[in-house]
Amino acid sequence: MDGKLDDEQEMIVQTVRRFADRDLRGWGAEADRSGAAPDRLTAAASELGFFLDAVPASADGLLEGDYAHVTRALRGYELGRGCAALAALLETNVEPALAVGAWGTSAAKQQVFGALASGGLATFGHDSRGALEVTESGGELRITGKVGPLPALGVASHLVLAVRDALVVISLDGVRREAIVPSGWRAAKWGIAHLDGQRVPAELVLARDAAAVTEVLSWARVSLAARAAGVATAALDHAEAYARERVQFGHPIGQFEALIRLRDDAMTSAIAARVFALHAAWAIDARRPEAADLASRARVLAGDAVAKATVDAVQIYGGYGFVTDFPVEKLMRDARAFEALHGDERLGRILAAKGAK
Repeated sequence: MDGKLDDEQEMIVQTVRRFADRDLRGWGAEADRSGAAPDRLTAAASELGFFLDAVPASADGLLEGDYAHVTRALRGYELGRGCAALAALLETNVEPALAVGAWGTSAAKQQVFGALASGGLATFGHDSRGALEVTESGGELRITGKVGPLPALGVASHLVLAVRDALVVISLDGVRREAIVPSGWRAAKWGIAHLDGQRVPAELVLARDAAAVTEVLSWARVSLAARAAGVATAALDHAEAYARERVQFGHPIGQFEALIRLRDDAMTSAIAARVFALHAAWAIDARRPEAADLASRARVLAGDAVAKATVDAVQIYGGYGFVTDFPVEKLMRDARAFEALHGDERLGRILAAKGAK
């Protein structure tokens, strides 16, 4: 990995950066207050190639050839700089589309790709705690239990679910769901699905292979890591601008050594998180054997970085940091959502290490 962007990647970064700075940041505060994405999001994002970028061109999507996770991480970082909740919606179709493209039957592809091409959303979930009850009969599965909260699950037409060693597609038509608005990523259309012996026919079982589950989790973890690094950077950018303007004792507070050190340490972590996310994405694209481990560690590092950066940004703002009129209060809440999805990476490695002895 040489770290140099090609012309297409540079164009994508610049385009998404303008979109994030001009639109996502502008919409983010109101979307957070209302708990809903703006109506303009879908049209604006579709023009930029979101929602269908992982759907094959043969199924009315935009993907030709292999999917580039490095490019996704580059754009995810910029989206995180804009608004974490809206970024989650813009990225939600990727894991389901790639999983169905990699392992899906013709029936699964027709169903999911058809829904996405018609403007629908899908989401990915992982039963990281093993809480779901799964039974099997004649090649089909029955699943019982609660799934979520997950972003986009409140409105999605399909769920790709990793449960035990299986990767399945669940059509959410008729499934009882609750739409919720948590404290972080409030506009991300979160939901909880209640499965009561949900039938998954054999043609919607994508894989019965732990390696497939691990691969999809790697995609999701790198995306989360890149977006978390973007949120961390945004918080520190806001804090730096505020510190230049806020004057105490006759000097901008940005000149105080303690605050310089505070922001500088947090920025080091944010930069490291971005670089690690890109490296893990490169490993996925290169099909390196260590890709899954790198993706997991990238997510941990980015989660720590965004938690530190947003809390430190609030400290730089002082009392104003907790006021909703200022942006860092929202970013601190958004940071917590990155820890809520797809399991505890540290605990997973501890359990794996203990099981190997």
